[in-house]
Amino acid sequence: MSRKERYTIKTGKGKIIKLTDDIQEALEIQEEHKHEGAYIEDKKSPNKHKRSFFH
Repeated sequence: MSRKERYTIKTGKGKIIKLTDDIQEALEIQEEHKHEGAYIEDKKSPNKHKRSFFH
């Protein structure tokens, strides 16, 4: 079974926080979890939104 949501919000350690299709929601969740190094993984362009707290 595969997920069809476009955006995956993950912590710096790779834990999935949420799967969503809404970029606004993804950005809000990323902001809430920035202390954990949260970043957004985009299925269509994997490196576009990946900005880790540790970089």
